[in-house]
Amino acid sequence: MTDPITDPMPDPVAGHGSTMRDGPRFLFALLLLTAAACARSTGQGPAGRVAENPGTVAQPADAGLESGFTIWDGVYSERQAVRGASEYLEACSSCHSADLRGNSNAPSLVGSSFMFLWADRSLGDLFSSIQTLMPTNAPNSLPTQSYLSILAYIMEANAFPAGEREMVADPDVLGRIRITARPGL
Repeated sequence: MTDPITDPMPDPVAGHGSTMRDGPRFLFALLLLTAAACARSTGQGPAGRVAENPGTVAQPADAGLESGFTIWDGVYSERQAVRGASEYLEACSSCHSADLRGNSNAPSLVGSSFMFLWADRSLGDLFSSIQTLMPTNAPNSLPTQSYLSILAYIMEANAFPAGEREMVADPDVLGRIRITARPGL
């Protein structure tokens, strides 16, 4: 007789290599992600301010960030997304897959699945969730710049346009940038 808590048992639904022990961890992670996706923006979570060069402290760049500012306004740089692609492959792809489409244990970070979870939320909400929950085996273990670069890569993968400047962590700025459907659709 095997102990279901200490002895892994194949899970026919999840496929080979999975164990029943993965179930509670997956459900907990899914619960956390769902709670984060359902919470409303308070403008208090970590966010990013735009800067000319990574690692520099930007002067207040939020003067042009009105309430209508969205992810369609070029809030990350192509260079930042390129760095994010390699950081994503190292820290995120084992769960969310190399193409960002997720799997049975992790949600997709692109397309309609992504928009279903994040539409009408702020970029600050998304950044905060990524930083505080990921990677699942070591949350908040990456440098802030890595989380920002990964966020830029996710934005690029969703075809949100790049801008000239890079994001730098600042709760007030990213908290004002809305994740919305493409204007005019």
